[in-house]
Amino acid sequence: MFEGSRQIDTYLDYLAREGELFRERFAGVTSESVYIGGGTPNLMRPQQYTRMMDIVRSVFPTLTPDTPITLEGIPQLFTREKLASMKAGGISRVSMGVQQLNTELNRLSGRKQTSRHVFEAIEWCRELGLQCNADLIFGWPRQTLETMLTDLEQLVASGVDHIAHYELNIGGPTAFSLLHRSELPSPELTREMYRVARDFLTSSGYRQLTAYDFQKDVEGMPFVYEECQRGAQRREAWGWGFAGVSDFGGTLEQPGCTYVNARRVSDYYHALDHGGYPIERGFVRELVDLRLNVLFKNLQGMSVDRASYAGRFGVDAYEEHAPVWQAVCEREWCTVTPESIQLQGDGVYYIPLIQLLLSHDRLEHLRGLRAPTAPASQPLLRVGTSRT
Repeated sequence: MFEGSRQIDTYLDYLAREGELFRERFAGVTSESVYIGGGTPNLMRPQQYTRMMDIVRSVFPTLTPDTPITLEGIPQLFTREKLASMKAGGISRVSMGVQQLNTELNRLSGRKQTSRHVFEAIEWCRELGLQCNADLIFGWPRQTLETMLTDLEQLVASGVDHIAHYELNIGGPTAFSLLHRSELPSPELTREMYRVARDFLTSSGYRQLTAYDFQKDVEGMPFVYEECQRGAQRREAWGWGFAGVSDFGGTLEQPGCTYVNARRVSDYYHALDHGGYPIERGFVRELVDLRLNVLFKNLQGMSVDRASYAGRFGVDAYEEHAPVWQAVCEREWCTVTPESIQLQGDGVYYIPLIQLLLSHDRLEHLRGLRAPTAPASQPLLRVGTSRT
């Protein structure tokens, strides 16, 4: 996609141009966090991190040293010089997509990464004062409970601050999915992997924050996750750059929208060259969509604040979806109090299933399988989907 430093400089030029389109909208806004994701950050040279952060601050001048700023990357492409440049530019946290520490399992996805790359990067982060997160995947082809636990034990022993341990999701006709789908663990084994990993990490001093996020209680280390919230307060996320996903929370009168930027760099450039917003597709919400959006984000945090939800929307989160919650409680996947709906046990693992049940009627409406009860909203271009 980007073959050299000059192409990265060109891309940063376009990021600055997109930022100019939004500068007035975000004037005076205080950002809760900044997350720099995707593969592009790993391809930058040290001096380009400084330029990128200058562009970010040009749109968000209210950023402070306490604002969590995370950069995502692959361990084998980190160097100490790059990490030092990130730190100098104001980045405070590094999220490493490890996938597997087991070298043979990692090679199945085409990576040449070794455990040495991972532990060197963790140590460099510690020396430089950067917070560090490492992502591991379970449900991997040929993976066993033993190989999974060995990876987790090594990562815990490294002292890393935060571990994201999430389930593999294979999609699309990639070489990885076509060649190794038959080698995936069974659904029963994958669920057991979740249980064993959860129990191991919580017994090792990590607190579970979402279905897949585990973090040490470190002073001055806030947890900010773009798909998770606790309470029903209005929150917005702006996806900057090609393939960026935005979610503008909206109000009861104008429930907001979600959209994705052009997913091809050439299309992203073309839109900006012609003075337009680089949006590929999106969806304008109705109030029911906003309520589901807030409910889903609370579920990512494993609980729903009933008082906050009722205070914003004038309806009770339990009563609104009573049959679903009753079915979930019957399976001992949640407990309900006047204050909250708290997921427990396997209910946390089955968050996607619970979300599907909660949205069933709305999805049928949008698919035209049920007569609408209110005028349908008009999409910006066409209904799109984003990663959950």
